[in-house]
Amino acid sequence: MSRWDDIVEALRDAVAALEPERMLGPDAARIAMIAAEVERLGATAKVMTARRAAQTRSFWRTSQATRPAQWLAEISGTSELVAEQQLQTAERLDDCVATEAKLRDGTLSLAQAQQITKGAAADPGAETKLLGVAQQHGFRALREEQERTVAAATDMERAQAKAHRERHLRTWVDGAATRGSFSGPTDEVNRLLTALKPFERARFTQGRQANERDNHDAYRFDALLRMADCAGPPGAGPKRSKTKDVTRVRVDLAALTRGTTEPGEVCEIPGVGPVPVSVARATLSHGLLELVITDGIDVQTVVSTTRHVPAALKIAIAERDQRCKVRGCDRTDHLERHHTTRVADGGLTTYEGLGNTCPDHHHLIHDKGYEIVVNDDGTWSLRAPPDAAAA
Repeated sequence: MSRWDDIVEALRDAVAALEPERMLGPDAARIAMIAAEVERLGATAKVMTARRAAQTRSFWRTSQATRPAQWLAEISGTSELVAEQQLQTAERLDDCVATEAKLRDGTLSLAQAQQITKGAAADPGAETKLLGVAQQHGFRALREEQERTVAAATDMERAQAKAHRERHLRTWVDGAATRGSFSGPTDEVNRLLTALKPFERARFTQGRQANERDNHDAYRFDALLRMADCAGPPGAGPKRSKTKDVTRVRVDLAALTRGTTEPGEVCEIPGVGPVPVSVARATLSHGLLELVITDGIDVQTVVSTTRHVPAALKIAIAERDQRCKVRGCDRTDHLERHHTTRVADGGLTTYEGLGNTCPDHHHLIHDKGYEIVVNDDGTWSLRAPPDAAAA
């Protein structure tokens, strides 16, 4: 029996003997962390050896699969699309030595490596930065940075035209459920999401008041139904919401002036994704616009072309804190502003004294007595009160 067979046999015995219900909470958490590391290491070994098996076509000896991705999907219990993406990641590792090293020592997941290698394929100099994002932030932040990297290295005008040609809305029936997908240019999809926002906010507020715990995607689906209920007949024109939603575009000043982005620069709709600089220029004349012009990561200027926008401070904080300030939290939906020092206790409403948090972390700070600890990078950590376990 090989070393790998011994490892699998020992792990199988350990899992068979596992009795989580008899464990202390800290012991269960520790084993979960070990299992996550085993999962990362196993995925790394799988894709590296699967790539070799694909190169030699040796999988034909043990499978009826005709394609490497089909075989990998078969042995992994996943879709061919996921398997194909994993094989592509393995191939890109040849040019990403640092990423491969992090995979081999178990500190990086295959999903993270996929984002890093994809970004590095577009801009080889971005690997180090992407690795840093992966180590310091959550997966969503890594994916967004990868998208920025690819966008800066892409002819966005051509990509925009291609996305428009390939726009679609597809549905298919799966038992009692109907599933679907849609795709289109980022700025056009944002028009749909912007129209959905007031319904989404109303459904979220309703859920919180009723102490519901459905996830964000479930609320968005409910909001979509409500928006459909409010739609008028064809030809009647759209019904206008009493709350005017504002399109926010974040763009580097140099890119806005030049007309294109270069590596390290951004032009994006926060929470949606990168867009061509031409979209930012076109929206300058739009009546409902907040254009945040940046220089690096610092907000340099906030320009508004509407009477109904929030105060400049509110815009600047929303730009700075696009996700929950608590380290490790990737939430970007329904963020709530929090004073680090309560106004009743003498706190001031300042750029430094405010931060955006997700509802769950805001609840811990505001209602459960958790203390904010400001980290060197500006993120927050939370220190639990002595009676946190009882709370």
